Amino acid sequence: MSRKNKILLTLSQIFLGAVVGLVGGGLCLFIFEKFFWGVIIADRVQHGFWVGLFLLISFGITYGVTVAGVAESVRFVGMKFGVHIGRRGTYQGAFLGAPAIVALMSLLHIQWAELIPQNLLISLLLPVFRALAFLISLPLRVLLLLKCPPELLYILAAPIGAILGYRLSRSTNKETESLAEDC
Repeated sequence: MSRKNKILLTLSQIFLGAVVGLVGGGLCLFIFEKFFWGVIIADRVQHGFWVGLFLLISFGITYGVTVAGVAESVRFVGMKFGVHIGRRGTYQGAFLGAPAIVALMSLLHIQWAELIPQNLLISLLLPVFRALAFLISLPLRVLLLLKCPPELLYILAAPIGAILGYRLSRSTNKETESLAEDC
């Protein structure tokens, strides 16, 4: 595949994955918020355990629909370009994409001055952790300085994670196949 087609494939996967994930997750959220919580549950359930359980189920289904929509749309675009994309790596990447952006965003809000280490090892490692956190979150800091909305980063995280997931799993599979052939 030519370089131009690879770039077009990647951009198409990100765009369609973001749209399908946003629409699917938004539709699920609307159904659960208006119908499930507003009509079925309403004021009938007020015990903490049941509310927590129903909230967990609602979140799990909404996130599952979003991940499935993103992963399948990334695979669909790949199929249209004639590329076989494995389901396992794509789903794993889409599933981990959103939590990864949440973790990166949390690195931006650590109050380093308030951390008081209790032992010598932590006090020695704290500047290293601070420097690593800064380097890891640097691309995100640049995007936020350029006034990129954080919501857009959350929307794009799952398709980018899905693409990385299938590409990294594909390279890992090739490495293990070549190691098996060498033996």
